[in-house]
Amino acid sequence: MTSQSKVGAVFLTLFGLPFLGAGLLFAWKFLIAPGQTPAQRIGAISFGSVFAVIGAGLIFAGTYGYSKQKRQVEVQAANPNSPWLWRKDWAATRVESRNKSTAIGWWIAAVLVNMMSLPFSLSAVAHISQNFDPAYLVPAVFEIIGLLLLFAAIRATIRLERFGHAYFELNSLPFFPGGHVAGVIHFQLQTDTPHGVDLKLSCIRRVITGSGNNRSTQSVPLWEDSKNVPAPSLSRGPFDTIIPVDFLTPPDAYQTDHEHPSDQVLWLLDVKADVPGVDYTDQFELPVFHTSQSQSAFPAVATNAPVAARFSPLTTTTPGEIDQNVPEPAQHRVVVVDQPDGLEFYFRPGRNVARAVLILVLAAGCSALFYALFHMDRRPPIFAFLVVGLLTFFLIIASVHSALSSTRIVVGNGMISWRRSVFGIGSVQQFQSSSIESIAVATSLQQAGSSGTTLYSIRLKPKDGTARTLVDDIESRQEARWIVSQIEKRAGLALNTQVEISNSFYGPPPQPQNGYPSPTGGFAVTAKTSGNWSQAVGAVFFIAWIAFMAFMMLRTTRIRSPRSRAISAATTPAPRFVRTSQMKQASLQEISSWSPQRQAEELLARSVEHNTAALEALTQTSSAWVGTIHRTDNLEHVENAARYSSDLRVRRAEADLELVADGWSKSPQTVNLLSSRAQSDPSYRGAALYFLGVLAGDGIEAEHAHKILVDYAHKDPDAAVRLWATEGLRFVGTDQALDDLFDIFTHDASSSVRDRAGCNISDCGIFQRKQRLRLVPRLIDLVSDPHSSPQMRDWSFLALRGITAENLPADPAAWRQWYAANARAKQAQFAALEWYQVPGDN
Repeated sequence: MTSQSKVGAVFLTLFGLPFLGAGLLFAWKFLIAPGQTPAQRIGAISFGSVFAVIGAGLIFAGTYGYSKQKRQVEVQAANPNSPWLWRKDWAATRVESRNKSTAIGWWIAAVLVNMMSLPFSLSAVAHISQNFDPAYLVPAVFEIIGLLLLFAAIRATIRLERFGHAYFELNSLPFFPGGHVAGVIHFQLQTDTPHGVDLKLSCIRRVITGSGNNRSTQSVPLWEDSKNVPAPSLSRGPFDTIIPVDFLTPPDAYQTDHEHPSDQVLWLLDVKADVPGVDYTDQFELPVFHTSQSQSAFPAVATNAPVAARFSPLTTTTPGEIDQNVPEPAQHRVVVVDQPDGLEFYFRPGRNVARAVLILVLAAGCSALFYALFHMDRRPPIFAFLVVGLLTFFLIIASVHSALSSTRIVVGNGMISWRRSVFGIGSVQQFQSSSIESIAVATSLQQAGSSGTTLYSIRLKPKDGTARTLVDDIESRQEARWIVSQIEKRAGLALNTQVEISNSFYGPPPQPQNGYPSPTGGFAVTAKTSGNWSQAVGAVFFIAWIAFMAFMMLRTTRIRSPRSRAISAATTPAPRFVRTSQMKQASLQEISSWSPQRQAEELLARSVEHNTAALEALTQTSSAWVGTIHRTDNLEHVENAARYSSDLRVRRAEADLELVADGWSKSPQTVNLLSSRAQSDPSYRGAALYFLGVLAGDGIEAEHAHKILVDYAHKDPDAAVRLWATEGLRFVGTDQALDDLFDIFTHDASSSVRDRAGCNISDCGIFQRKQRLRLVPRLIDLVSDPHSSPQMRDWSFLALRGITAENLPADPAAWRQWYAANARAKQAQFAALEWYQVPGDN
C-alpha cells in the first residue's frame, strides 16, 4: 500500500533548489563574464542549464508526485484487497503501451547528456585539430554517447508516430496464475509482417541495489513463454490492427508484487514485429494476482510434494515441462553436427555481436583513457593509474572472451567432452556419462541486466558435487533448453530442461501476505546476510570512490596553489576589496602606523590608482614585511588589478609583494634556496620557479636564475613545471628572456604552456613595449606559414594586436604591409614613452 507523506515532497524540493539556483547562477555568471567567446558562453550556459533543469525537475517531481501520491492513496483505500484496480489503465481493463514514456525518457536523457558533453567535446575536438594532444581524446569521444542517445530518441519517436497509440485490451481482470493471459493488442500497422508478430510473456523478478551513482538494476525471468502470431492471424480494421494474445500460466507462479520497490515481481508482455524500417517493439505490464477464483481452481501444492511436482523458485519452467521435448528454435547460434564420435555443438566466437561490440567499445574507451593518463600535462597519481588500469585489464579479458572465445561440446560413446579455446588454443575436459548427475540451464540476477536481456549458461553437475560450466552467454532461453535436451537424450540422462536460478545472493522474492496462497516449494536458497553483505560492498566502493575524488581534488589544489592566481585571475577574481573613505583619506604617515598587512593592501591599492608616492613607499617598505604579511582575499583582489597594470613599476611591486608574502627575501641566498627547493620538493617546484623569475627581474643573481628557468622550461618532462618556468620568465625583463618565450611559444608540446608563453609575449610580465615590438616580424612570419595550426595563428594574431595596439584583420598580408609602412614610426613612438608605460586594464 502507498503511504502519503509530505516529507518526500519537501525533501525533493529542498534538494532541487540548490541545483536550480547553482545552475542559473553559473549560466548567468558566464553570460556576463568579460573576455568570453560566443562558443564559450553557449557551452557554459548549456552546462549550467543542465543543473537548472535537474533542479526544476526535482521540484516538479516533489510537487506533482505528492498530488499523484494523494490520489493513489485514495484509490487504494477504496479497493484495499484489489491491487489490480490501483492503476487507472488496469481498472479500465486495458494496459497502455510504454512506447510514449520510453520516447520521453530517451529525449530527456539525450538533451541533458548533450548539453553537458557537447561543449566539452567540441572544445576537445578543436584542441585536437589544432595540435594533437592525447589527453583530449576521451572528452572528444564522449560525445558519441550523446549522439547514440539522440539516435535512440529519434528512433523511439519515429516508432511512436508510426504505430500510434497502442494498448492491450484484457479479456479478464485480473489474470491469475494457472489461468489464461488473453486479450488483444491494438496498434496501427500500414505494412505487411511476413514473419508475423513475436510475443513473449515473462514473470520477471527485478532487484535494485545500491543508491545514487552505485544504483543498479537486475531483472531475471522466473517464468517465460513465447510464441509467434502468423500474419494471417492479425485482424486489420479501418482504424487499427489487432494482435490476438493467449498464454497459459503455471498455477503456482508468483503474482505481481510492487510492495517492495527494491525487489519486485512483474508480469511483462513483450511484442516485436519485424517490418521494413523501424520495427514495432512494445511492452505491457499485466496484472496477475491470486484471487478466490484461482484458489478454488488451483489449490496450493503441498510443501512435502516432490520437487518435480512443484514450481520451485529455483526454476523458471512449469512442472509439465520437466520431461518435455523442447522443439528446436527457428533460429539459433549454435552449429550442431552429428560426428562419428558423437553429437557436436560448436559455439563460434563473437556469436553475441551486440554484446561483443559494446564490450570492445568500453575496452577501447578505457584504453584510450589509460593512454591519455600517460600523456597528460600534469601526471595523475598512481591510484588513478591503478583504478583505470584494472578496469581496462578486465574489459580486455571480457572482450577476448566475447569476441574470440569459442566452445565445442561433444556428446557420445558414453562421454561428454568440451573445449573452450581462443585462436584454437585450449584444453579438453571430459566426463563419463555415468558419473554425471544432471545437465542444467542456469541463470542468475548477476547474468541479467536492466536492458531486459538475460544470459544463460549450461552447467554439468557430476555426482561428486563440483559443477562445471560448459558454455555461457547464451541469449535465447529456448535455445539453451533445446541444447540441454539434446545433450541429455544423447548422454542417456533424465530429460529435465528446467532453468535454475542461482539466486542465493538475494534469496526468494518477497510476496504479499494477503490470504492467497504463496508460491510453494522447498527453498534451496538462503539470504541470512546477503543483503547486509551487498550493502557493505556497495558502501566500500562508494567510500573508495569518494576518497579517490577527494584525493584528486586535494592533489589538484596542491599542484595549482603556487601562483595559480596569476593564471586564473581573469576568470576567477578574488572578492572585491572594499576600502572605506577613512582608508582612502589617510596620509602616508598615518598608513605607516597601521599593521603591515593593512599597509600592504592600501599602498598596493593606491599604486594601482597611479599614486606615485604610495608606489615609492611600497617599493621601499615591502622588503621589511617578510613573515608579517600573508595572502588574504583583500590582498589578492588588489594583486589581480596590479598584475595587469599599465605601469610596469606597479607590476614589479606586486611581484615583489608576492615574494614577501610567501616568506622570501630579495637576496642571493634566496636564489640558492629556491633552486634547491625546486630540485627536492616537487610540490613546491612551480612556486620556486615563479619566484626565481621575480628575483631575476630584480637583478638578484639574474643570469643564474635565468639559466635555471630556461633549463626547466625546455627539459622538464612535466608540462606543469614547464608552465611555471614560463611564468617565471615573464619577470626577467630582458630581450633574451623574450626570445626564450617565443621559442617556447612555437615549440613546446603542451598547448597550455604555449598559451602562457603567448600571453607573456603579448601583454603580461615586465617587458617594455619597444622590446615586444621586435617580435612582430616573427609573428607575421608565423601566421604566414601554411603549416601553422589554426590555434597558433589565432594566438599570434592576438599577440600582434596586443603588442601594436592595432586592430587589423586576421590577414598576414595586411599585417606585413602595415609593418613595412609603420614599423619605424611605432618604434619611435614607443621609445618616446616612459619605459614603464604599457597598455593595461586600467
